[in-house]
Amino acid sequence: MSEFGVIPGILKEVFCGRSYPDSLALQITNLKNIGNEHTQRFRYILTDGEYSCHGICKASDGFNFDGVQKSSIIKIAPYGIELMGSGEKTKHVIIIGGFQVLESAHARIGMNKTTTMDEYFKLHPTESSLLGNASNAQSHASAAAAKSASPPPIPAATRHDTKPVKTRKAPERPNLFAIDQLSPYQNLWTIKARVSYKSPMRTWSNQKGEGKLFNVNFLDETNEIKATAFNDQADQLFDVLQEGKVFYVSKARINPARTQFSTLKHPYELSLDRDSVIEECLDDSDVPKLTYNFVPLSKVEDLEVNSVIDVVGVLREVNPAFQITSKSTGRPYDRRDVVLVDQSQFSITLGLWNKMALDFALPVNSVVAVKGARVQDFGGRSLSLTQSGTISGSPDVPEAFALKGWYDTKGQEENFKSLKQDVGSTKGNVTNDRKTIKDVQDEGLGTHEKPDYFNLKATINFIKSENFSYPACSSTGCNRKVIEQPDGTWRCEKCDVNHPQPNHRYILSCSILDHTGQIWVTLFDESAKVLLGCDANELHKIREQDAIGDSNKFQEVFEAINMKEFNFRISAREDNYNGVSRIRYQVQNIGHLDFNSECDALVDALGKLLN
Repeated sequence: MSEFGVIPGILKEVFCGRSYPDSLALQITNLKNIGNEHTQRFRYILTDGEYSCHGICKASDGFNFDGVQKSSIIKIAPYGIELMGSGEKTKHVIIIGGFQVLESAHARIGMNKTTTMDEYFKLHPTESSLLGNASNAQSHASAAAAKSASPPPIPAATRHDTKPVKTRKAPERPNLFAIDQLSPYQNLWTIKARVSYKSPMRTWSNQKGEGKLFNVNFLDETNEIKATAFNDQADQLFDVLQEGKVFYVSKARINPARTQFSTLKHPYELSLDRDSVIEECLDDSDVPKLTYNFVPLSKVEDLEVNSVIDVVGVLREVNPAFQITSKSTGRPYDRRDVVLVDQSQFSITLGLWNKMALDFALPVNSVVAVKGARVQDFGGRSLSLTQSGTISGSPDVPEAFALKGWYDTKGQEENFKSLKQDVGSTKGNVTNDRKTIKDVQDEGLGTHEKPDYFNLKATINFIKSENFSYPACSSTGCNRKVIEQPDGTWRCEKCDVNHPQPNHRYILSCSILDHTGQIWVTLFDESAKVLLGCDANELHKIREQDAIGDSNKFQEVFEAINMKEFNFRISAREDNYNGVSRIRYQVQNIGHLDFNSECDALVDALGKLLN
């Protein structure tokens, strides 16, 4: 034994299966960062003075890399051994589960020229516990299905720590891995997983050509991973991969996850190509149907916007489906809003999209479990079902049974606090949560990281009519400002097109006041149309006609609403320009007063004073 406990020849003993010490003391002779944008990994060349091999560890495992360099001596524990690559490129690798630096820099131990384990086993293949002995190879690969707490995965049969390893049900075939153990460093692997989600077939077209694809999510008891099939493979597998069924999957390419297209937390995703093997498994007893991580509705308002969560709730309302048009693309989308409540006495709106919105048929007062809902913040918190999300009625989970029992006994009579205030409507009792201008300023609304929304009853006392609109692009879905050209056309740089006429859109600045103060607000196209009763193109024509005639209809449009009182729904956000901060107030919607509601509100206010 040499200094620091390095045992010459120990690597050969380990890879031949003759010795499995609890820890290995080895010297680093080379190191390289082989990470990517999602995770950072290091590859080492390790030696015991006689033999050498590759070692791999992941930086995100919380290791202390201080002092690690070429010539360092480290103590590795726990560890595993594994084959990577195939054919001539097969490598014998130590998977490092943890290490301690014994000496940051040390003279080269042993021989200057060592024998690599790969070279040795090319000459002595039957001696390798991973390569030469079929039964040993199978036991090593099968045990990899055990879930390790320190990725990258360390096969259970070759872990050498003192803690017992928790294993799953004995695998039906060799090389069975858990989903959370998949990484590009495994080559011979198979997963047994359920299809928890399947997308429709989609087509795409760009400069490189056209194609089709669909996605599925594979689920086992450890994790969930996305898989994509393209073109011919998409045609072959679309009818095979059905939601709810369990499959053995192998020989798919493992790539870094593209987080912009997936809500799953797995750092990798699968690409199903012509070499991939998909086999249906009829024994699905050890594969979960769906896993949830429920968040109470009362906690949603504390979450980051765009967080993706699971919730369980009672279906309190189901609103009719309607259609909206995307401002950015001009494409129409079907949508339906439903309202969920739970024991925390909160309610929240969940938006369903397209086919899910049109086909939704679950009854009111039923319990539903929602997987993959995105938190949104538009006039209060709401949820939107993601593209890969699911909504299940009467789910077979304990939380659903408890919720149903509570709702049937007393929940139906409860009053629920809504997390969303509808900025798209001024109908209903808008006197609720109404503020005065002084309230808005005293509470510092608009000075927070996110916009603040509030209801306000105020009077318009001045409108800036000089620059009430801007010339916008006439292309569907494009609202960019256009520039008039010498030939009289209007140029949109975004669409790369010249239009004969612009599409004027409102950007109206108004002063509003109540009995406590005054603020300036901005009304954009939709709100200004409601206020003025005509669109910006019509108002431009009126002004042009006034310029060549004797009428004053343009000013009459503004005078007709001057000193009129309205209900406003306003957002407040702090803006910085040239080092000066100020609060910008934007009207989200505007509506005429409902005098019946105003009277009811006054009666309630007087009643509270008298009591």
